Amino acid sequence: MISHLKGTLEDFGENYIILDVNGVGYSLICSTQTIQEAKSQGNNIIKLYTVLNVREDAWTLFGFASEAERFWFNTLNSVQGVGGKVAIAILSALSSDDIYNAFLNGDKQAFTRAGGVGPKLATRILSELKEKVVGKLDIHAGIQTNVVQNDTVSDVISALMNLGYERTDIVRVISSITIDENPKFDTLLKQVLGKLSGGA
Repeated sequence: MISHLKGTLEDFGENYIILDVNGVGYSLICSTQTIQEAKSQGNNIIKLYTVLNVREDAWTLFGFASEAERFWFNTLNSVQGVGGKVAIAILSALSSDDIYNAFLNGDKQAFTRAGGVGPKLATRILSELKEKVVGKLDIHAGIQTNVVQNDTVSDVISALMNLGYERTDIVRVISSITIDENPKFDTLLKQVLGKLSGGA
């Protein structure tokens, strides 16, 4: 398993990078955003996180500028009907934060901005992301938000889910407010519940 590669940019195209690693050229399929990031580094050493897809007819190496991008590639690639090329197309159209926000907001239209993704596939992506991401991750992996991750926040999320609120709605509200480093359970619960109930 190749976890990452470090080298210099030798060549690039619409959806690929050739990375020179100690004289060996590795061809990696990449998103537009990763290609732009690599180009911006000039002749400096760059690090790309990788995923190797092995099939009977081909071995394909995918490259990513960040672990967050690789996380979403693996997650999207596991959705029925989304192969590696479509996952890269989504990552070219949407940043990691865009994908996370689309997931939280149930915004299937965001995914249709990617080539090869129609309304039906976008709906399936959102549906399967709920199963693959919610519950598997505390908040999410490798992506920066202003959510304070501690026991009190987790307890508030659990309490509100027990009241029947959707986890995605709860996390979206928590992401939108400023939370103290050591919040009080009752105070935070009332604050989030107020917003979920349509309060100010």
